[in-house]
Amino acid sequence: MGSTKAGGAGRRLILLTVITAALATLAAANLTLIYLLFVVGQPGSNLAGFVPITAIGSVPFLVTAGFLAWAIRGSRPSAPGEMSRSTIVRLRMITGFALPFMIIGGLWSGLAAALLGLDVGSASGNALTVYQFTFLAAVIADVITLVVALTTRPAS
Repeated sequence: MGSTKAGGAGRRLILLTVITAALATLAAANLTLIYLLFVVGQPGSNLAGFVPITAIGSVPFLVTAGFLAWAIRGSRPSAPGEMSRSTIVRLRMITGFALPFMIIGGLWSGLAAALLGLDVGSASGNALTVYQFTFLAAVIADVITLVVALTTRPAS
């Protein structure tokens, strides 16, 4: 397997970046939904108590998605299907720097949701089940985007 050519790799990297941003946004929305559904289902619970937990888990995903969208939107291709050196460097930095925060924040907040004692079959319990998959999908997509960005040669 040789090095990746710049023409097809640029399009592939853009597609992976868009998918990663969408999955990160979906994971953040799903995590927020867990706590909102829990508060709605428990008459005596207070939403303000769950805001810090939700923020710790959701903000890394949302910031990552925003920076990825900014990097792709601000890219100026030198030729169709190619990416500039600065865009590839930005994507490498964003995905590499955000990955540990997504993992730590997402796991911590997801574990806190799991420890709420959600009933199986309840709306918040089902949202937690879905979050497990959206969290893993967002993290795996970020890792794949990082690897592709590291192996993509910029346009000369």
